[in-house]
Amino acid sequence: MNLKCGSLLIIFLLTSYVQVFAQSAKLLKGAVFQQGTTARIEHVLVFNKNTGKHTLTDGLGIFEMMCSVGDTLKLSLIGYMDQQVGIGRLENLKIQLRPNNQLAEVKIISKTASKHFAEISAAYSKEKGIFYGGKPPIGLLSPFGGSPLTFFHELLGKDGKRVRRLNQLANEAELAEEIERRFNDLKILGSVPISKEQLAAFKILYTPKLDELRKWSDYQLVSYIKASYEEFIKK
Repeated sequence: MNLKCGSLLIIFLLTSYVQVFAQSAKLLKGAVFQQGTTARIEHVLVFNKNTGKHTLTDGLGIFEMMCSVGDTLKLSLIGYMDQQVGIGRLENLKIQLRPNNQLAEVKIISKTASKHFAEISAAYSKEKGIFYGGKPPIGLLSPFGGSPLTFFHELLGKDGKRVRRLNQLANEAELAEEIERRFNDLKILGSVPISKEQLAAFKILYTPKLDELRKWSDYQLVSYIKASYEEFIKK
């Protein structure tokens, strides 16, 4: 009889725990940026140290994950310092990652993020002897006038890898800037009665894909913002 009561108690406690977790957990969205810029970072590994779940940021630097208050997220990507974020409130996140190499010391002064990364890539390539952006042509392997050493240095070496990453960041920043030129704070504030405090969360949730944005007229964009805002205030 005691064994039966004990089993029932364990089942009850486990059921209660599952119910409490289900009630407290929430699907959060977050956006990950290069520190000091508007460039969003894709392929960042986001790991929930409490649940063991993980995911990657998409092409716009956005991720989704079930989280509870008290969870700790660890964000990792080669070329950046690991970042740990504690979940104190169940609200959308905006996270910045800091580069972990000497390029982090270069400051951005009155220039776009894409131009910043492009200039760093050009300077670094010149310094390290990277002539093909880290993507050498196969013709360099030819024994007649080729340069196999250059080919493997750019393709497999850390310098070539770093230049490829910088060029990727420049491209991503350029795409993000194209979105920002149309879907920006001024456009949103002029279209709907949203507060400045709500803007970051709204943009994380409703920033449109670039291929969609390129197809829209200004009227269609405003209509999208208005419809998205109506959905946003109901959440």
